[in-house]
Amino acid sequence: MTRYTLYNLVLAVFVLIVSSCVAAFGDRKRNLLISARAALLITLLLYPWDFFAVRMGVWIYPNYDGLRIYGVPFNDSVFIWLCSFLACVILITLDRRHAESKSHPKH
Repeated sequence: MTRYTLYNLVLAVFVLIVSSCVAAFGDRKRNLLISARAALLITLLLYPWDFFAVRMGVWIYPNYDGLRIYGVPFNDSVFIWLCSFLACVILITLDRRHAESKSHPKH
């Protein structure tokens, strides 16, 4: 196991714990699923960035022994997904709280 893989595992534990605590209690499962899908979309959209950066020699991974997808380390995609997932959970939760605070009180 490489150091980068270990870093991603530690980050994954942190992100999953924090995101489950931050997600709104009423719609927790729904918010987490929406965040996971949005993070997957962001990861797929950012993959060409990594691909072309590696192909053009802007980024190099000389000592990376792990799984690569067309030259891009799999750990990069995992890292992008984890960061995007946490950001989506936080943004969805803040948006829902903001919407609830602006709603009119029921009489």
